[in-house]
Amino acid sequence: MLIFPWPSAPLKPNVKSHWATKAKATKEYKEICFYLTKEQKIPPKEYSELHLIFYPPSKRHYDLDNLLASMKAGLDGMSLALGINDRCFKKITVERSDETGGKVQIILG
Repeated sequence: MLIFPWPSAPLKPNVKSHWATKAKATKEYKEICFYLTKEQKIPPKEYSELHLIFYPPSKRHYDLDNLLASMKAGLDGMSLALGINDRCFKKITVERSDETGGKVQIILG
């Protein structure tokens, strides 16, 4: 199980920001998720399932499809740290928790 911070606003697909702002946020989030994954020392293997649980920073409503899209850079960083290609995931489930916390919990299977 991995815990990543909540993706920043420029990573959300509906937020219109300057391309340089988005590029910087993408690079930073990918690196953060890479290093958080490396710290966990998860054994390298082929994973076929990915379960994401989003704990929003507030009680505001978020669309699940946009939450998944905002995790693209984070999942790329995680996959890079695990030494796998993210296309190996055959099943991805996305869940929004009723609890707040401003984090994303990832369970590999």
